[in-house]
Amino acid sequence: MLRASLLLAATLMAAPAFAQSANSARPTDCMVRMNAAPTSWMISGYDPYGGSLPEGTFSVTYINDGGSECRFAPLFDLSQPPFGLSKGTGKRIGYALVNLTDSQDVTPRAGRSLRTPSQRELVLAPNESKTLLYKLVANPEDVRDSGTFTQDVSIEAQDRSFRSLGGTQVVLGLEVLPSARMGLSGAYSMSDGHAVVDLGDLRTGVAPVPLQLRVSSTGQYDLQVTSANSGKLRLGASDWTVPYSIAVGGTAVNLAGTSRLSGPTGNGYRRDSLPIQFIIGDVSDRRAGTYSDVISISVTAR
Repeated sequence: MLRASLLLAATLMAAPAFAQSANSARPTDCMVRMNAAPTSWMISGYDPYGGSLPEGTFSVTYINDGGSECRFAPLFDLSQPPFGLSKGTGKRIGYALVNLTDSQDVTPRAGRSLRTPSQRELVLAPNESKTLLYKLVANPEDVRDSGTFTQDVSIEAQDRSFRSLGGTQVVLGLEVLPSARMGLSGAYSMSDGHAVVDLGDLRTGVAPVPLQLRVSSTGQYDLQVTSANSGKLRLGASDWTVPYSIAVGGTAVNLAGTSRLSGPTGNGYRRDSLPIQFIIGDVSDRRAGTYSDVISISVTAR
């Protein structure tokens, strides 16, 4: 019986001690917690020839978990300089970070966001939260290759005394798709959206027509060439034909079926001008008239 009373007394005495400990652990200072969702700010599926800007909008929620008011400026720091999105090799891609809520440029060009006197502080009462929107815009002029380019940055809540009240990490990124575009330059005209090449009076040999296939690509590419008449110039709907072949960039093309050609070797952004030659076959004993064929050329980036 004595032992039971002593145990009960010990329990009663321990309870006030626990309550006092819990009360003293409650934070009384400003304490900022950040929730960046997602933690990877990736601009996905950017096509350098698509005509749109590489940009994306993201958000960060700032929460005051402390017991007093928080006043701070959210700043971005580079985890590892130099500045710019990178895939490990090649030229870095510049970018801009804009706080859309306050229209402030927070780009860490020199390693950290530049804090200006005109920059508004974010004010949070205890247990209050606010969400800010940010826009990430990559510089399209710096895109010279396909792949995924990233940079690790930290977001820090800094007060007027340059004291850090909290922080988090995010990854900025740009996914550049393999992409290619092509066009023609030289002696051709347009009709109903198609390029028309006049080969002049047909004579056996290379037709004196200056024509180039111009290809822009984020890297290596392949060409596919087909002839509607399988390498024959045809007189209207008749059976009269003239055999011919072409060469693209000095490489002979077999027009009997679908031909695939590899573009020049080398990595990175490309702008190639590939001469197109028309080699006319035997034209003897042919009926006079206009002979024609339709050639289709497509390009695929690797």
